[in-house]
Amino acid sequence: MSSRRPRTSARVPPLFVAASALALGAAALTGCTTSAPGGGPSSSSAAAAPSPTASGATATADPGYTPPPLVSSPLALDCAALLDPAAGVLPTLWPGLAAADAPDADALDDALAQVAEADGTVCDWVDAAGDHVTVGVAAYDEASLTAIANDLVASSNSVPSYGVEGYFSLHGGTGVARALPTGRLVVAESTTFAEPGSAEPVMSQVLAAVGEGGAG
Repeated sequence: MSSRRPRTSARVPPLFVAASALALGAAALTGCTTSAPGGGPSSSSAAAAPSPTASGATATADPGYTPPPLVSSPLALDCAALLDPAAGVLPTLWPGLAAADAPDADALDDALAQVAEADGTVCDWVDAAGDHVTVGVAAYDEASLTAIANDLVASSNSVPSYGVEGYFSLHGGTGVARALPTGRLVVAESTTFAEPGSAEPVMSQVLAAVGEGGAG
């Protein structure tokens, strides 16, 4: 029987081992990079950036909706035709109520300033106690009135008793009543308007004067 010599593992030259290690290291580094659009390497964090949307553009924040500007027409009305301080319950609620000069434009709050900016009519009355009742009427197109109504829905309280689409709010102790008959924005303000019903005698007269189709 012949004797079998034990099998020994082949020895790999040290130079080959070192070269292999360097090649493996280079391969590992290559696996950690991706190609940028220009062909150069980019970091792995860049590869993890959000992908574009289905439309092919990267999603961006919605800048928000900007409503179109309001479209109005000049409206010059006779204040005496809008409100008769001697009619109905007005003399009882506001004794001595009489016409006064319209307030300066820079003294108007937002509601009446909107009427003035639309080149509408602003009228004022004052009673014996010094309380003022101020009324404004402006003419707008249908789209603008819809935009105004949408804003009032979010910022004011609906009032069905005015006979047309109406709203009421309190601004720093001043009651502001607004109504939207066809083609018109009607505003009435007074510190004596504590709630929607307080403004109703004034609004009733002004809305009757303006009419469903609008006066002027």
